[in-house]
Amino acid sequence: MAITGGYIVVNGIKTYYETNNGPKNPKGTIIALHTAGRETRQYHGMMELWEDKFTVITFDMPAHGKSWPLPGNVGITDYREYGKFIWDFIQAMGIDDPIVIGCSVAGNMVYYVAEHYPVKAIVAMQGSPCIKAMGTSYGATVNLLDNPYVSCQHSHWDFSESLIGKKCPQEAHDFIMWGVCQECGRAKQADLSIYNNYDVTAELKDIICPCLLIRGEDDWNVPEHYYHTAMKGLVNAKKVRFKSIPGYGHFIMVEAPEVICGLIEEFLEECEA
Repeated sequence: MAITGGYIVVNGIKTYYETNNGPKNPKGTIIALHTAGRETRQYHGMMELWEDKFTVITFDMPAHGKSWPLPGNVGITDYREYGKFIWDFIQAMGIDDPIVIGCSVAGNMVYYVAEHYPVKAIVAMQGSPCIKAMGTSYGATVNLLDNPYVSCQHSHWDFSESLIGKKCPQEAHDFIMWGVCQECGRAKQADLSIYNNYDVTAELKDIICPCLLIRGEDDWNVPEHYYHTAMKGLVNAKKVRFKSIPGYGHFIMVEAPEVICGLIEEFLEECEA
């Protein structure tokens, strides 16, 4: 299995991306968006499983992983700008009719992308169209993430580990926690600034593409009622499905790539029927 990487300049930012070099006639092109503070490697398991079915492209947002930051060595802090950058990357890569999937902050952002841009389908994992109600979870923390006396990695260790599901294999658990060790405080701060001030509920009616919503039940941070709020607002979407998975948590594409690939494949086949 050959996952290859490269760079493309998007809005003046040198942006790192990876692809699984999918089949010559793929069932579709999937754009996979990483969680807050992380990068492309979260999707390697799914990319490998899909090498004969889908072309998968994942990229590091500005200031994450191997991508360059914005001028001033900062990340994107406004969700509208974040969504525009996602679409501008897709356009720069010459991709038409993309299937956009994301988890956590990116699970939120797929709603914004579908509201404003023409996509084939979206998959929201551990995502919500509105996170403002969660201010007490992150408000005080965000301001400290770029403080010289605070270690982003150590301050988020227990929190991140608490989000992992009990069925998560040890190897996947270790990889998730290694991701915590590699987080950049300034990039994490930018992402959680978006996460803590996100609300696109009023525009859910503008989404017309099929929408798959997936929740790992062991993730206490994203309760099920957030998904019900989304489904209530998706009144014009061609198809809406909600799947709840027991035993897995916040990082479900790392914890259970086989399960997630199966759910997405089944959903996309339903949409084509």
